[in-house]
Amino acid sequence: MQKTLLTKLSIIVGLCIIFSIGLTMISDIIYERQYYAESVIKEITKQHVNPQEVINPFIAIPTTVTPACQLDTSDTPKTKSKCDPSYSKIETLFANQTQAAQELKVNTDTYKRGIYNATSYDGQITFDQSYTFAEALDKVDQAATITNNDSGSVDTSPNADKTQPAKTITHWNQAKLIIPVSDLRGVATLPTVTINQKSIVANYPQTPMLENLTYVEVDIPKDILDQLTSPTSQQNKDSRVATVSTNKNLDKSEDNNQPPNPKDNQALNIVIDLPLAGISNLTTVPTGQTFTLSMHSDWQTPNFIGKALPNTKSITAEGFDASWQNQYLTVANNQYLSQCISTPNHHCTIMSESSLNTDSFSTVSEGVVTASNDSSTTNHRNIQLNSFGVSFASPNDVYLQTERAMKYALLLILVSFGTFFLFEVLKSSRIHPIQYLLVGCALFVFYVLLLPLAEQIAFWQAYMVAASACVGLIGWYSYYVFDSFKRALIFTATLAGLYAAFFGILSTEDLNLLLGAIFCFVILACVMVMTRKLDWYKVT
Repeated sequence: MQKTLLTKLSIIVGLCIIFSIGLTMISDIIYERQYYAESVIKEITKQHVNPQEVINPFIAIPTTVTPACQLDTSDTPKTKSKCDPSYSKIETLFANQTQAAQELKVNTDTYKRGIYNATSYDGQITFDQSYTFAEALDKVDQAATITNNDSGSVDTSPNADKTQPAKTITHWNQAKLIIPVSDLRGVATLPTVTINQKSIVANYPQTPMLENLTYVEVDIPKDILDQLTSPTSQQNKDSRVATVSTNKNLDKSEDNNQPPNPKDNQALNIVIDLPLAGISNLTTVPTGQTFTLSMHSDWQTPNFIGKALPNTKSITAEGFDASWQNQYLTVANNQYLSQCISTPNHHCTIMSESSLNTDSFSTVSEGVVTASNDSSTTNHRNIQLNSFGVSFASPNDVYLQTERAMKYALLLILVSFGTFFLFEVLKSSRIHPIQYLLVGCALFVFYVLLLPLAEQIAFWQAYMVAASACVGLIGWYSYYVFDSFKRALIFTATLAGLYAAFFGILSTEDLNLLLGAIFCFVILACVMVMTRKLDWYKVT
C-alpha cells in the first residue's frame, strides 16, 4: 500500500510537470496570435490612417539675413565675395493663448481584417487662439530693419568705413499659419480657419516651408497683416490733415508727428476647425504661452499617455472627459521648435511619426551648424517633443485575458489531482494513473478552446462555453471513476466553483493579484482542515 501511494504521488507530480510544458506551448501560441493581430493592425494603418499626433498651430514668417562683415579698402568684387552669403531662416510666432477642444467618437468596426479590427476614432478638433505681433516686431526693431510689406525687401548700403551692416528682411507677405498633423490622410476635408472673423480654407503647401513635417497651411490675408504691422497709419494721415485748421490743433499735431507705434492693437484671433480621424491613439504637442486641452469621447476605458496626465478627468459608462494644462512642457516645446525652425538654411528639421505604441515620435533633428552656415551630416541630435493624449486600445484584450487565465492553470490542475488523491486516500477509491492523465488532458483542452473562441466572441462568453464543456465532460467521467453519483457531484461542483472563482479574479484588474493570493490561501486551508485528523503514517 505504501509503495502504491508513493508511486502514484510521483506519477501525479510527473503529470503536472508534463502539463506545465504543454501550457508553455499554449503561451507561445498566444504570443504568436497576438503578434499576428498586431501585424494586421499595422497593415491597416499603412492602407488607411496612422495614429495621429497634432502640434498646436503656430505662425511661420520667412526671413532673409545678410551677416555683417568688414570690406577691404579696394572695392573689387573679389573682396566682397569674402563676406558670408545671405541665408534664409524662419521666425516663429506662437499663440499667447490657446484653448483646444477635441470631440471624438470611437469605433471598433470601421477597419476590420477577418476576425481582427483596429480601434479607430473620428471627430473634430477646435483651436481657439489669440496672437500678438509684438514679439516679431521687436525682433525687426532690434535688427534695424526697414520692411516692405509688398515685396519684403530692404535697401541698405555699406558704411563709409567699408563695414557692411547686418541686414534682415522679414517677408511679412509670406507669413503663414502652420497646422501640423502627423498623417494628413486622417484629414478628410481641409480645415476651415477663421482669422479675425474672416473665413479661409486651408490648403496643402505647394513648396513646403518646413521640411519633413506634414501640415496644412493658411495664407494670412494681406489686409490683416497691414493692419497688424501698421495699425494706425490711416489715422495718422487723417491727423495731419486736421492739424491745419487751428493753432491749437497745430500744437497738438506736433505731438502727433511721432512715428506711429505699430505695436498698438496687434490682436489676431484665429479659430481652427480641424476634422480628424486616426487609429489607436491621439496625442497633442502643446505650444504657446498658455495652452489648455479638453477632450470628450464615448470610449469607456481610456489609457492616458504622454509626458503629463490630465489635470481633471471623469470616466463614466457613457465615455470620459479630460483636460490638460502643463506650462513647463509648453515652454520647453516653444524653445525646441523656435530654435529648430529658426536654424539657418533648414539645418534642423521637425519630424512627427506617431505610431501604434504609446510613445510619441515627434522629434527635432538638429545638425551641427558652423560659422559659415554649413551643416555636418555626420552629427545629429534628436530631441523628443513633449506631448500628451489618450490611447483607445482596450486594456482587456483577449490575448491579455487568456494569458492571465494561463497563470492559474497549474493551480487548477493541482487542485483537481489533489481532490482525486484525497478521495483515493480518504474514501479508499481506486483511481488509475491513466484516469489522472485523461482528467488532466480535459483541463488542458480548456485553454486550447478558450483562445480561438475568444477571438470570435466576447471573452466571457468564450470562457463560459469552454468551462462548461470541460466541467461537463469531467463531471460525467468522474461518475464512472468514483462509481458514485454523490462523489462525482461533489467533484463537479468543486471544479465549477474553481472556474467561477478564477473568472472573478480575472475580471478585477486592480485586485487580481490580491484575490489570487487569498484564493490560494483558502484552498490550502481547506486541504489542511480536511486532512487534519488523517494519520499519514497509517495511510501509507
